[in-house]
Amino acid sequence: MHRKISDEFTAGVRYFDVHMGGALTINSGFVAGQIVDPIEQSLLLPEVTDSKNWWGGHMAIDKEKRFTYQFSAFLVASFWHNTKTANASELRSYDDLLNPKWKGKIGWLDPRQPGGGIGVWEYMRKHKGEDYLKRLVTQDLQLSRDSRVMAESLAKEKLAVTIGVSHYTYRSFASAGLPVSPLPVFKEGTYGTAGSGILVVIKNRPHPNATKVFVNWLLGKEGQEVWTKSMSQPTRRRDVDTDWTAKLGSIAAKDNISVEKWNEVEQISADNEATSNAAAKSSRRLLPN
Repeated sequence: MHRKISDEFTAGVRYFDVHMGGALTINSGFVAGQIVDPIEQSLLLPEVTDSKNWWGGHMAIDKEKRFTYQFSAFLVASFWHNTKTANASELRSYDDLLNPKWKGKIGWLDPRQPGGGIGVWEYMRKHKGEDYLKRLVTQDLQLSRDSRVMAESLAKEKLAVTIGVSHYTYRSFASAGLPVSPLPVFKEGTYGTAGSGILVVIKNRPHPNATKVFVNWLLGKEGQEVWTKSMSQPTRRRDVDTDWTAKLGSIAAKDNISVEKWNEVEQISADNEATSNAAAKSSRRLLPN
């Protein structure tokens, strides 16, 4: 979708007003492509503009802190297991993934593309090093760019563990009572993300007034309640309940860590661009074509 928006913008076509998505796409595509307006001019309602309503105040992921609004913040538990084939007690450290019994049974949302897969790869590279990743690759990782296919494989016991697939992909499987469940965070910890909870406003949008109405509804209490419930990605708004999302693999930052700790573990701001780029190059180098 980001490519469609960018291409149409370049061609002078104006169909889109706003975009919500992940950090890599927004920073490298929308902000770098200079197709978005400063976000502040669209924030009008006091419940939106008052920084006290937001854990951490107003947050942005672009270098200038002007063009993006990060309304979600959570720690990722994106390792899921089939409860029939993999006991959670066997998987408490990244090192446990190197056990020969998991060879060919680990699915990974392809880290050579934007998404949850590269987020885990980046964190592992930072905390375990490339030597560890080289060893993990020899476990005959099952790579896929389709999170739905990977979730089905876990539910059908073709895989024991998946990496990088989010709760909303598993929601229907879990609701049907199939044996899929998020693993507790490994002892090495995990990284912070906003998921799809980053907002930008497109330049020269076709519906400027409607855009302001939508943005202020979305960032208000009601909009953030709807977002959190529908996406299971917890908001940063202080007046919205997010305790329950931890059971689904999205651990709300505002309920669990300090802002200082968040700044240490988040992997979405443009300030981390060099590390993210190095991780992306690493995944392309180490993983089979």
